[in-house]
Amino acid sequence: MNVKINNNKMLVFGVSLLITFLSFSILNSASQVAAADEFTIDAKINLEKFSGADKLKVVVSANGENQTKIVQGEDLKSKSTTVSFPFNQKNDIVSVGKRDEFFACAYDINGVTNAMKSYSCVEGNIENTGGKNTVNIGSGAEKTLSTGTFQTVSGGVIKDPTIRVSIPLSDRKDVKNLKVVTMIRGEFESQTIDAQKLLKQSDHNTIIVPLVFDKEPEMGPIQLGDMFFACVSADELNPPEGTECEHRVTVHTGHIHNLVAR
Repeated sequence: MNVKINNNKMLVFGVSLLITFLSFSILNSASQVAAADEFTIDAKINLEKFSGADKLKVVVSANGENQTKIVQGEDLKSKSTTVSFPFNQKNDIVSVGKRDEFFACAYDINGVTNAMKSYSCVEGNIENTGGKNTVNIGSGAEKTLSTGTFQTVSGGVIKDPTIRVSIPLSDRKDVKNLKVVTMIRGEFESQTIDAQKLLKQSDHNTIIVPLVFDKEPEMGPIQLGDMFFACVSADELNPPEGTECEHRVTVHTGHIHNLVAR
């Protein structure tokens, strides 16, 4: 009798163990599938030249999508900090491809007032469509695709600027839906447009998309010297890139700021 009871207990224990193992395997497989459908932009931010940063606002745009993260506290007490941004490999507009372009900016802001003290931005290319893409922010010399170290801004105020994005499509007349993303001083504006409709209205196969920033950013008013970006995304733009980005620094305090995005 005792033998039968012990055998039953062992059988129940064995079944429970098998169910637990299978459940773990299924969950682990699901997480691996989810990870396989993503890539990351890992912003490695140099903090060595800061005299005690209060808070960082980090923004990234890749594959037609945007993300923002706030970094503060213990994460700012080392010589550098890395902020990881996961993105889907595919969305309704575009699938990520090698050499697609992206940008990342870090803003040093006052921990109490949120006023911006300085910024550093980098534009880069996707090298790993299924894994990490590390970009260094706040280090090195200033060059075409990087501000290098953190830059301060002290120019006049730009009220309600419009970023006027020009998109030449004479070589891509088959583009259907096109995602346009703009960013200035840590704030994004974006729009998905019917490219075919706008191409029919264009005399030179160039689409013009104006995006208005009519709210003052939380980090203070937009100023002369702020850097702004524009990216356009569509599968039909690839090759060479499904997402193309460009940037400029504001050079006047007027309303319209032009940028050719490809």
